[in-house]
Amino acid sequence: MPKLKGIAPEIVERIPYIPLGPEEWFKEMGIEDKGGPPPMGAGPVMKPTVYVKDGKLCSEGANIETLYGGEFEDKCAKDLRIVSYDGMVGGIFCEGADTDYTVEGAVISLSGDGSGLGEKSAGAGVSGNATLTLKDVLIDVTGLSRTCTSASGNSVLKVYDSVLASHGAPYGKDCPGEAPKTSPPAALEIEGNNRTHCTIQQSYSYFYNSLITCDGWAALSTDASAGFVYLEANDCKVVATKSGYGCYADWGCHDVFNNCFFDVACMAAIMAGEASVTFNSCEAKCGSYLGLIHCVMGRHTEVGEFTVTDSKIKTKKEICIVKSQNVIIDFNNCELQPENGILVRTIKNPDPHATQVKGRPVFGDEVWFTDMNANGDILHEDYEREMRVYLTSAVLKGAVKNATILFDLGSKWYATGDSEVVIGCEVDVAQIDAPAGVTITAKAADGQGEYDLASGGKLIVK
Repeated sequence: MPKLKGIAPEIVERIPYIPLGPEEWFKEMGIEDKGGPPPMGAGPVMKPTVYVKDGKLCSEGANIETLYGGEFEDKCAKDLRIVSYDGMVGGIFCEGADTDYTVEGAVISLSGDGSGLGEKSAGAGVSGNATLTLKDVLIDVTGLSRTCTSASGNSVLKVYDSVLASHGAPYGKDCPGEAPKTSPPAALEIEGNNRTHCTIQQSYSYFYNSLITCDGWAALSTDASAGFVYLEANDCKVVATKSGYGCYADWGCHDVFNNCFFDVACMAAIMAGEASVTFNSCEAKCGSYLGLIHCVMGRHTEVGEFTVTDSKIKTKKEICIVKSQNVIIDFNNCELQPENGILVRTIKNPDPHATQVKGRPVFGDEVWFTDMNANGDILHEDYEREMRVYLTSAVLKGAVKNATILFDLGSKWYATGDSEVVIGCEVDVAQIDAPAGVTITAKAADGQGEYDLASGGKLIVK
């Protein structure tokens, strides 16, 4: 079979990431700043049951009457028993650079509507350059904006062998009485009113051999990175029961999951803007996608990185949906089973807050398949940017629409439906196949003509 000389894709150079503040964003988008949510720390006064500040127990600002058992001192606590029905009262909160606190065997039950992203009203919160370690704890929370754990203000949270469960307030069609008005943005395609965990403001969170669950909105979330946030889970089970996502990463946030299991009503991950999500040796069952990837209130130059290695993924919808976002999606030695037969789809984001390209050059979208068989379509429907599909020791079986495709010598593409592509490298026609009735229309630098493929399909090179 003849070889086709490809048309090398033109790739816009990535621009180093610099966080974009609200004022810069409104200026770039050309809209008037009409205000927004209050700054961090604003709002009602919140009190933890046990309060540790600058390495010392602090009675002022604590609500010790909601403590029903356990032992505690300046550096550690054991077998805490905390129950509160007041949404402004939390479990344990640690802050200050001299604070490195360990909690073992705690059972913390909180209810009542909370406020914000946890902190002093969380089941366990850490802030202000402190470190908090939880071992063998159970934290169960119910109520609007009622958070199990939180990390903020350059802090570190470590959670071992624990259960974190949040329920939020009742919502949905089966909600008794009037449902709460708080809900996620419609663009996230989820319901609920609470996040089990949240990491913000240049903080680090680590989870080991733990169960993290939510009834809706979020199990593991990030927000307000101030440039950098890191969240990692190892050997954990992440469950979203009624609605919601497993994890979230937006600007400057980096999520890593090693040997974790996701059983989520919606997507395993949402990624927004210049951020990264990594799954290593994971298994996921997703009610919608593995990843919803979009860009809102950011720069048109932002590039996200979504990496999945040695993992088994089942989804009801696409494995990944990309909405007006530059992204590098990298699948390596994975089993991908999208119920709707689509591996990756890109679309123009209908969200009115979506980042606008306005004709400016963008990096585009890349999808990599390495050392694997991938079954499903790749549909590029975002007309504002280019898509490149790379096959390295991989077999792709599916239609490809409006993308540049590049092979190495050990790869093959079997088109199951009519396809339109640009050949981006030198490739032997024998590496391309399709069944009878399927036509591949391709652009290449040479070799123009029609080719009958081995399985009866046709390749038309223009």
